[in-house]
Amino acid sequence: CINALHSNQPAQQEYVLTVPVPATAIATAAPAAGAAVAGSGGASMAATLQVLLPAAVAGLGTENIAVIRPGQRLDHYSGARWAAPAPAMLQALAVQALRRQGRFALVEAEGGPFEARYVLNLELTQGEAEYADGGPPTVRVALVCTLGRRAARSVITNFTASSTVAADADRMQAVVAAFQRATSEALA
Repeated sequence: CINALHSNQPAQQEYVLTVPVPATAIATAAPAAGAAVAGSGGASMAATLQVLLPAAVAGLGTENIAVIRPGQRLDHYSGARWAAPAPAMLQALAVQALRRQGRFALVEAEGGPFEARYVLNLELTQGEAEYADGGPPTVRVALVCTLGRRAARSVITNFTASSTVAADADRMQAVVAAFQRATSEALA
């Protein structure tokens, strides 16, 4: 028996981010879960939110972990990637963070089975490790957040949430830890 699939390349390492603490900033612009919102026929419904699949600027919409090299050159870490495309991972993190906050009766991702009163649109405008003058990189995460009413298709608020975190070392685990902290801070 011959194994024709042998490779000398190291296996890709996949990384995930989690939401360690409740988010507060995104949820503060919306009604609390207990707030009554007028429904059809005068009935009251608790506030519900749907988080749309985020858009991402060029170079950030894949599983690749983005790097900005000197001269604004976009690159990606070799042998390492996110477990899902960055927009899908960000959507899941936002849903988790908002659920933990508890300000909505229901928080679901786009395509969920229930109709939501409010929608949250996110755009990932930064999500990269930037190398400057040697040493560990600085991780930058920035999100343009737009909260709106679904039925009226009207904007309630629009703001940018961002964070910059220096990695402790120029090792993949330290860079992922910096992404973890920067993403958590941007969602907080």
